[in-house]
Amino acid sequence: MLPITTAIYDFRTDLREDAFAVATGAGETSANVVLTKPIYDNDTNTIDILTSLATDNATYSSYNSTSRQLEVGQLVVSENRTLTVTYDIDALVANPSISTLMDILPFMWLICIAVFAPLGLFAVITGRV
Repeated sequence: MLPITTAIYDFRTDLREDAFAVATGAGETSANVVLTKPIYDNDTNTIDILTSLATDNATYSSYNSTSRQLEVGQLVVSENRTLTVTYDIDALVANPSISTLMDILPFMWLICIAVFAPLGLFAVITGRV
């Protein structure tokens, strides 16, 4: 079922990229940015952060799903940089009917594998085909 669930996820999501100009002060190694759109299913594993500073090791620290605020850590102190954040967003916001169909599609696929294949084999063995 893995190819089906992966295909459904890819159909349901789009990749979003936001760029932020961020400055850290003296003693600051983290910064907060507000994402333009909410992360799909609050899945923070889809977050990828790139920085314009080679000395930064920008990493995800925390995410607030209500305010869409993302905290980025391990930044170099007292520097200006551009952070580019990529993450998955919901591609089906405007169409809840298709979203519902995508929710039940893996279950329908499971029924096809778990029910129809054994029934077909049974029909062949018993000579009903």
